[in-house]
Amino acid sequence: MTFTYTTDLAADRDKVRFHLQDTTENSGPRPAGANFSDEELDGLLTSEGTWQRAVAAGFEALAAAWSTQPSFQADGLQVSRSDVAKSFRDQAKTWRRTGGRSSRVGSRAPTRVDGYSDDVDAHET
Repeated sequence: MTFTYTTDLAADRDKVRFHLQDTTENSGPRPAGANFSDEELDGLLTSEGTWQRAVAAGFEALAAAWSTQPSFQADGLQVSRSDVAKSFRDQAKTWRRTGGRSSRVGSRAPTRVDGYSDDVDAHET
């Protein structure tokens, strides 16, 4: 099992790693800091067909991995692994729905509502 990553994001595998935040060897997004192997990501790329869908599949795999981890509470600290799994599931759904593209509709800037400038677009200062 190998791990490679280049920051130029020229290869589809690097794009998948980047979006999964799996960019540092031995400090990955899986439980216990595990990384996806190059072979696993190559398999996702082959089975999913595009790097965007491979990202979604990666998030689904992360959700499954984190859902098996126990939650615990000690000395006032509570760690809920189900929240981590839910976050990854939400990311997977977003990537499946949008392919990683922004889901913004339209191009009109919102109008500020701050009590001072109700007629100024939000991007104006």
